[in-house]
Amino acid sequence: MKFSEFRQYQPKSNPTVIGFVCKDDFLVDESRTIWDRIFGGNWLFEKVVAKEFQEIPDARIRDEALTPSLFSQNRVFIVTGADKLLKARMEELAEIQSIPKSSLKVVLVADTRKSTAAWPKTIPVIEIDELKPADAARWIVDRYKVGVEIARYLVENLGTELYQLDSEIRKLQTYAGGRALEVRDIDVLILRSEQFGPFELDDALLSRNYRRAVEVVGAMMENGWEPLQILGRIVRVWRQLLIGKALAGKRSANEVAAAAGVPPFKSGDFAAACKKYEWKRIAGGFRELLKADRAFKSSTPNAEGYLDVMLWKLIA
Repeated sequence: MKFSEFRQYQPKSNPTVIGFVCKDDFLVDESRTIWDRIFGGNWLFEKVVAKEFQEIPDARIRDEALTPSLFSQNRVFIVTGADKLLKARMEELAEIQSIPKSSLKVVLVADTRKSTAAWPKTIPVIEIDELKPADAARWIVDRYKVGVEIARYLVENLGTELYQLDSEIRKLQTYAGGRALEVRDIDVLILRSEQFGPFELDDALLSRNYRRAVEVVGAMMENGWEPLQILGRIVRVWRQLLIGKALAGKRSANEVAAAAGVPPFKSGDFAAACKKYEWKRIAGGFRELLKADRAFKSSTPNAEGYLDVMLWKLIA
């Protein structure tokens, strides 16, 4: 079903455990108010990844389902990546499904219907249709009251991932200062920065794409960026990698991204980037960045050539 239809959806029963097939993390977060209505009550939501949920003892889950809270709201676990849960945990969830008026609810989030095939048959599954470009454009129009042309142009250039669209529209509205958005605002603020600016440089560094990084740095210098400004941007990404590398494997992708100051919609890519860089390269990178800082402040090297060589040492 479409997410707009899900807003009005009311299942015939009120299950303790329910599956939710939805690819867009923004819609998963938006679903909280709908689950609160469906479950009928005042619920405290907690979003966890499968690994974290797997570590909760079975006895605790059963106790929470059987024991109404006297001092706080009853709980709902929204479990992302639920297809990674072990068979024993799924069997335990199937058992608590029969508890009447449970004080615990569990929403198991998966990307595809196929990944739910092995789940116990007692767990009902709601599937949200994958967003098409027309759906994403309509979402922009309805949510932000912008023109259809603006919405379509954004989706054509950025895709249908709602967290990214939400972030870029907020930047556009701040840039416009209350006036109606125009297509040229997108060209100036988003597409130009994505093609030539610092955000594209971030992506090139995180993906270890040396050729793209050199192209972006050259374009930035042509557009008036000073070498120290570009170096500051690279240092910022390197610090994010340091933080991410220290937390990777210990925290969820969203938590790692939040700690490093990376937008939520980039959390998966950022977590993957942290795995591409070994500790030795990150440490060596800081030495190269320090040398570049000294060089630009104490002498006048060929900036573009110096940055090209430094990028080679950092990511190639």
